Amino acid sequence: MSKHTPRRPDGLMRRLLVEQRGNVLITWAFAIIPLLALIGSGFDLGRGYLAKAQLQNACDAAVLAGRRAMTGGTVDTTVVSEATKLFNFNFPQGTYGTANFTPVIGSAASSAQTVVISASTTIPTTLMKIFGFTSLPLAVTCNAKQDFVNTDIVLVLDTTGSMANKAVSTDTQTKIAALRSAVLALYDQLADVQTQLTTAGLRLRYGIVPYASTVNVGAAVMSANSSYIHAGLTPYQSRQVATAYTTKTQCTNVSGSYSSASGICTYFKYLQRSIDTSDYVAGNNVNVASIIGTADSTGLTPVTTVTKNVKWAGCTEERDTTRMASTATSIPADAYDLDIDRVPSDTATKWKAYWPDVEFTSYKSNMYSGDPYTPQYACPTAAKRMAVWTRADLNTYLNTLNPDGGTYHDFGMMWGARWDSANGIFGADNPEKYNSMPVKKYIIFMTDGLFDTGYSTLYSGYGVEQLDARVTPGGSSSNETDQLARHKQRFSLLCSKAKNMGYSVWVIGFATTLDTSLTNCASTASQASTSSNSSALIAKFVEIGKDIGALRLTQ
Repeated sequence: MSKHTPRRPDGLMRRLLVEQRGNVLITWAFAIIPLLALIGSGFDLGRGYLAKAQLQNACDAAVLAGRRAMTGGTVDTTVVSEATKLFNFNFPQGTYGTANFTPVIGSAASSAQTVVISASTTIPTTLMKIFGFTSLPLAVTCNAKQDFVNTDIVLVLDTTGSMANKAVSTDTQTKIAALRSAVLALYDQLADVQTQLTTAGLRLRYGIVPYASTVNVGAAVMSANSSYIHAGLTPYQSRQVATAYTTKTQCTNVSGSYSSASGICTYFKYLQRSIDTSDYVAGNNVNVASIIGTADSTGLTPVTTVTKNVKWAGCTEERDTTRMASTATSIPADAYDLDIDRVPSDTATKWKAYWPDVEFTSYKSNMYSGDPYTPQYACPTAAKRMAVWTRADLNTYLNTLNPDGGTYHDFGMMWGARWDSANGIFGADNPEKYNSMPVKKYIIFMTDGLFDTGYSTLYSGYGVEQLDARVTPGGSSSNETDQLARHKQRFSLLCSKAKNMGYSVWVIGFATTLDTSLTNCASTASQASTSSNSSALIAKFVEIGKDIGALRLTQ
């Protein structure tokens, strides 16, 4: 075998093998390229992630705004305008250098009431441009629908005398007419939802409690159980025909009718009397002339008794209560009127008939209906229990609302809370779940004024308070200032009770400011508001209709 001598490397290769100090630099030069790509992609992808997150947030906010703006059940120009406006507010064109784009706003194929938004754009790269990637794509989608469960709405409506006036001189309708329009606007706003719920085996119900210086709940209470209204001897501030031997002068002093032949004066004696209400509560005609007599045109002098038949309109006097201090922090156990869920079991816990035909003060308090001994009184339209309404039936009912009487907010709230309670006398009709789905409950409390009670001149659901002294000490031991303070505190405690029962409460002041008790009654600060005129009131009811239910993102 011949032996061969290995060939030495020559030229560049020999020099590289001999001199290795520069190899590190060359290796680094080759390595830095993928490293730059890695850093650049991380930086650009991070910017892209932030941009997409902001784009998604803008989409979510916009789709909720669009769904709130929906009134006709479809995505119309108003929905598109509101959604686009909020989208652009939260993600202005050019944010992060993104290319201009227009969000696409429409409805879901499966539901015209579900708003769908999609948006796509690109964001320019920085370091990745070196490697030929000039932009990154961004795309988002979002949906929103009105997600309703069973819905109950209690409308507690102030129908006092001032509702007969206009809110402002430029209004074309009175406040009571505006209220009717506002309630119908609420109904119309929720009409599609009512249809959807019905189709799904669920329901949307309304209950209505008009209030003034009392409430008309007699028929509703009797429908729950006729024994819950006391029938029997009931005390009223009233009068009776009396006779006495006296002089003509003394008889004239008491506005009596004097017989010179007999020397007998026939006059009215004003006092508290116990009167049997059995026939009255039963709905029969009752001849009050046989109970309180009849008077001449002055209302003061007894005349020959004639028949005067009256029937109970359904208004009530409250069940027994206690003189709770204006600083009370809780409802006392013996304040049965404020015990929302107590079921009547005896005379003290039953309601009594409100009977203005037999009610008189023992002093000349107010020239009302031609008789200075007759206090002011009012019996609102009968309240309606929770039910599914047609628009026609609701409109017919609203047209019966009659403005009259003083303002007792506590009557409105106590019966508003009682109306849809799952316990108490109406509990069987007001379950927490219906067809296995929960029930969301709301109270919309509308008033056009602050408390206006009339300590000595008004016959309310607590009687004439100066004389009956159920809420206050009465007589000279109290006054209207004390009376108002006590009623405000009772109202505040009732509001707290209603919210603790699960009601979401809105309070609307119509052409009036809200005092602290009314503002604090609402579930949140945003749910207490004022409406200065008819248009504002209608708009507020529409807004509440949009807010009712759980508006949520579905994607």
